[in-house]
Amino acid sequence: MAIFNQYEKSNGKKMWMFKSYLGINPKTGKQVMTTRRGFKTKKEAQLALSRLQVQYEKGEFNHTKKDSKTFQEVFNLWKENYKHTVKESTYVKAINQYEVHILPVFGKKKINEITVTKVQKFANENVNKFVKYRDFITDISRIFEFAIRLGFTDNNPTQRITVPKRKESVYEEKRLNYYTKEELTQFLEYSKEQQPYYIYAFFQLLAASGCRQGELLGLEWDSVDFENGCIHIVQTLARGENRRLYLEQPKTKHSKRDVSLDNETLAVLKKWKMKQKEKLFQLGIKIKEKNQLVFSNMNNDFIQLSKPRTWMLQNVKKNNLREITIHGFRHTHATLLLESGLQPKTVSERLGHTSTQITNDLYGHVTKKMEKEVPKVFASIMSNEN
Repeated sequence: MAIFNQYEKSNGKKMWMFKSYLGINPKTGKQVMTTRRGFKTKKEAQLALSRLQVQYEKGEFNHTKKDSKTFQEVFNLWKENYKHTVKESTYVKAINQYEVHILPVFGKKKINEITVTKVQKFANENVNKFVKYRDFITDISRIFEFAIRLGFTDNNPTQRITVPKRKESVYEEKRLNYYTKEELTQFLEYSKEQQPYYIYAFFQLLAASGCRQGELLGLEWDSVDFENGCIHIVQTLARGENRRLYLEQPKTKHSKRDVSLDNETLAVLKKWKMKQKEKLFQLGIKIKEKNQLVFSNMNNDFIQLSKPRTWMLQNVKKNNLREITIHGFRHTHATLLLESGLQPKTVSERLGHTSTQITNDLYGHVTKKMEKEVPKVFASIMSNEN
């Protein structure tokens, strides 16, 4: 006798589960019932039950409550599967998050001994420590769903916790992670005057394109189209296992795009291309006919992903400028375009966002600023005689 049910997870995703009678435990004389959750389809759940029934008939079914696996042991099994489902850089980031935030707390605990209370306590302790605290809860849930499919447990405690909400003080000042037009102009002027030309060229392109830093550090001259005034974003620099730098596909299918550039930025790139040839020649390095990076290190190889932030901080500290993140230049680009009246759809496509909703969510501050101009616009309309 088996009962199959579809249920909804806290994130709204629908999954399948089953509860089934397998037989009588010969040692205790009690009925053996089993429950399994986390199946994408009913067919997948039925196949899992069939395997369990075969195991039971062969005497291979464990009649004890569950295998005594630790969270770490289940995690080790999960990560081997996960490795083959995502890009290498995504895998490395995910594993690092587990190793830093999750495993030190739950790694040594038995999977069946991790209660709702323990997970709730973990969530409560991290809500005000980390912006991405919700990601930690999702990470834990992944391991429990995997453990359920393998039959190590029947329970996922994350589904029964109350996810805490971050409380922001009315006195808490939010840091603006973008520059105004005046601040950006000042930053670029100081960079041009005081830093090596390739650093200035990098920041000029970063500010003028709105690209991600990995997209520019992975950019090759073959993808710089001077004739049509644009760059073709077809790859990005990423960090893999053992800190290996490599080129991979952009973040999403929408990230593959052509980004048009203004004449000043194109002129900066042309000048840098000539300077790069001279610099490499002086070092005794021949420029590559194909796949030559626009921005490369002294060995004509990949520049470390941490370098742009170092360049930025040198400029900021020397000239007492306001500090933003490297990603803040992308926000700066989008903010300036939206404030100028460019449609969100155009900006969204330029940034490589999956949808305009992402753009709208990120740049709600622009709407608020433009809202302040509405009374002036309305008054102007009313004052004009027909």
